[in-house]
Amino acid sequence: MTTIGKICLWLNVIGLGVVSVWLLPTVGKHSNDVSANLVSSQEALDQAINNHRKNKRELLEHQYQLAKLKIGWGKSWNIQQDVNSGVEVIAGERPQLNVRGLGTDFGLIPVLDDSGQAAEPVVHAFKETSDGSIVYVGEFDVINRTATECALLPNWTVTQEELDVWSANPELPWRFRSMVPASLRIQVDQLHAQLQKLSEDYSEIEANVAQQETLLQQAKSQLEIREQELKGNPNAQPISGHPEYADGLEKAISAADEVRSDRLISVDQLRRNIKNARDTRDELLRQLDESNQRLSTVRKNQPERRGRPVGVAVSQKQR
Repeated sequence: MTTIGKICLWLNVIGLGVVSVWLLPTVGKHSNDVSANLVSSQEALDQAINNHRKNKRELLEHQYQLAKLKIGWGKSWNIQQDVNSGVEVIAGERPQLNVRGLGTDFGLIPVLDDSGQAAEPVVHAFKETSDGSIVYVGEFDVINRTATECALLPNWTVTQEELDVWSANPELPWRFRSMVPASLRIQVDQLHAQLQKLSEDYSEIEANVAQQETLLQQAKSQLEIREQELKGNPNAQPISGHPEYADGLEKAISAADEVRSDRLISVDQLRRNIKNARDTRDELLRQLDESNQRLSTVRKNQPERRGRPVGVAVSQKQR
């Protein structure tokens, strides 16, 4: 090997050594960073796998709960208010719903009754409200069913408040179901029975109130008549001997009291006069008795004339 070749070889060895000394710390740091990232990524992957498994279990649980909730609800139909479907509320003595988009073509078919005969189905109606909630409207009998339309009659007595709920926000959708769970239906039937009882009680109370109002008016009329009898009726025709018909009992009684007072005064004066007359009579009788007594004394003391007692002559003279 030539001298120049040896020099170049040593230069390469020295250069490689210098580069190795400079690269080793950098490569080590990068290797540590890669290892840390790998550990972090593995932990994130394990966490994601656990979350996926947890979410999958929750999804299965929710699906199971949803399946349980759907048991007993039967078929469902969502009726939007558009050209091909919609719900029209028909008010009247017995309100009903005319439904477009619900008929034989949409799965609304006859059902078998207890005797095994085909019968018209019943549906349960729900309505969306303005706040986004769903309210249960009630159970309806299906009539006039066609391929795409039907009419629904409520099988309970509808109140005006319920009819107002039906008619409110006609642009909002309706939902109909062929069944509801038995427990919920029993609760609804109980509520309908309570509402019916309350409605009957309310009607009875209204009738009683109307009767009481009639009795009150009659009592007011009688009171007005009695007040006219007491205070007088200027429109009444006067009747001779009965001034109370026109003047009223109060005025007539007052006038009668005045007449009575005047007569009592006259009677009292008459009694006084009678008493005075009796006193005068008694005084005269007393004086007469005294005169008789004096006369008797005089007769006894006076002598007789011609064989005749003086008292006899005086007595005959008095006669």
